[in-house]
Amino acid sequence: MRRIISASILGLLAAPAPLLAAEAGLGVYKLGSTAFNAGVTPPAKTYVTPFIGYYSGVTQSGAMFGGLPVDPGAELDFFETGVNLLYVPDMPILGGTLGLGATIGVAHTDFAGSVYNGMISAQTDGWGAMDTWIKAQLGWQEGTFFHTAYVSAVLPTGTYDVGFFPSTGLNRPAIDAGWGFTWIEPQTLIQVNGQLGFTYSFENTATDYQTGTEMHFEWAVGKDFGNGFTAGIVGYDYRQLTGDSGAGALYGDLKGSVDAVGVGASYLTPMGQFSFRHYREFNAVNRFEGSTTLATWSLAF
Repeated sequence: MRRIISASILGLLAAPAPLLAAEAGLGVYKLGSTAFNAGVTPPAKTYVTPFIGYYSGVTQSGAMFGGLPVDPGAELDFFETGVNLLYVPDMPILGGTLGLGATIGVAHTDFAGSVYNGMISAQTDGWGAMDTWIKAQLGWQEGTFFHTAYVSAVLPTGTYDVGFFPSTGLNRPAIDAGWGFTWIEPQTLIQVNGQLGFTYSFENTATDYQTGTEMHFEWAVGKDFGNGFTAGIVGYDYRQLTGDSGAGALYGDLKGSVDAVGVGASYLTPMGQFSFRHYREFNAVNRFEGSTTLATWSLAF
C-alpha cells in the first residue's frame, strides 16, 4: 500500500498524548523468550525447538502503526509459531561452549482501532512471515553457576506494509546483545536465573521511524522437584533507554516501559524438554499492556 498522506497532514491529525514509544509500541525482541536455564549453553549437539506464542494487549496510548496515527484503545492479538535451531559444536572457545542459532516462523496478527482522532475505525488481520533471528553465544560453567554471553542480528524478513495492514514483521533491522546466568543451589535445587539484553534498532526506511535503544531483563526463580520437573515464578522488565527519532516519529522522542510477572514450568522427558510460561503485564508506560503465553518443545540430535 502506498503512503498517500503527507507528514504535515498527519501532524494536524496527531493522536492525543500519552503515546506509544517504539514504533507500533512493539520491540523486535520477544519479551519472555528466556526463563529457566537462562545462562546454560547445552552440550555439543544440534537442538531443534518448535515454539508457539500468543500475545493479547490493549493500549491506553496513541501509536504510529504503519506510518498512521492510531488512537488510544487499540487492541492487538498476535499468534506466532516457528522453530529455533541451535548448533553446539564440540569445539571449546576461550574455555567456553559455542552455540550458533537461528529462529524462523510465521504469525497471525489481528489489530483493531481507530485513526485520525476517531474519524476512521477499522480492523485488520492476516498471516505472514516473521522476522528472522540469527544468534551466536558462548557459555561457561563454574560448578553450579552457568553464564552465557550472546549477540543476535534481526533480519527484516517478515511480512510488512505501510498503512492499516496486518504486518507480521517490523521492517527494522536490529542488533541485540546480552548476558544470562543460572545458579542452582546444590541442596535445595532452587534455581535462580536472569538475562540482561540491549537492543539497537536501525531505521524503518518505509516510515522513516527510528526506534530508540531498548533494555530487557528476564528472570525466573524455580525449584527442581525431581524427575525432570522444574516450576516457579517468571517475569520480565522492559525499559526504553533513548527516545524515538526520525521524520516518521511525529510525536517526538518518546520512551516506553513495562513489567510482567507470571508462572512457568519445564519438564525433561526422554523425548525432549517441554517448557511453558504465562506472563501478565503491568505498569505499562507508552506501551501495550496485556498477557503473553509461550510453549516450546526442545529436541536434541
